[in-house]
Amino acid sequence: MVDIAKAKRLFQESGLAFPMIPEELGARLKERGKWLFSTREIDMSPYHLQHYVAEVDETPVEDYAVLSHSGHGINSYAVQYYLVHGSLRMFLHLGWGGVYMDAKADATKIRDCFSLADEIVPAVKNAGRLRIDERLTIVGSDFYGSYWEVSPGIDERKSDSKKPAEILAEVLVWLTSPGP
Repeated sequence: MVDIAKAKRLFQESGLAFPMIPEELGARLKERGKWLFSTREIDMSPYHLQHYVAEVDETPVEDYAVLSHSGHGINSYAVQYYLVHGSLRMFLHLGWGGVYMDAKADATKIRDCFSLADEIVPAVKNAGRLRIDERLTIVGSDFYGSYWEVSPGIDERKSDSKKPAEILAEVLVWLTSPGP
């Protein structure tokens, strides 16, 4: 069984949705550990969200996808879906699996976020909202805040007070609405 099929089965058997992974990245997805699938080598746990966000801000990286579940303690567990693809840099870090979490409610939240993300991936390419030199960064986290921004550029938007699904919906509206 190819690794993307293993990942899909694991997520589905756990009651979770499986996000869209662009075909060229899906073909390179490898199982790299328990609940860890990635198209790149992993030297830092995906739980360390800010490491991955800072990395794309500070150095050029090749397109990649990471899909994992990790955490620590009794309630600090999350599903991570990181996608760096063309102009898109999307980092979702969504709570799921802690002792005091509501697994059913969290699975619904993850499905909603992945559904919005699945619309964003093609919209980035098809909407024509970004100049060739611009990058859209989306960070959606239940633990560390959520925001989005277009850089470099004048057209920057940020919000740390919204939930991941709210940020994703805001980005989708921006991407699919007529330009300025």
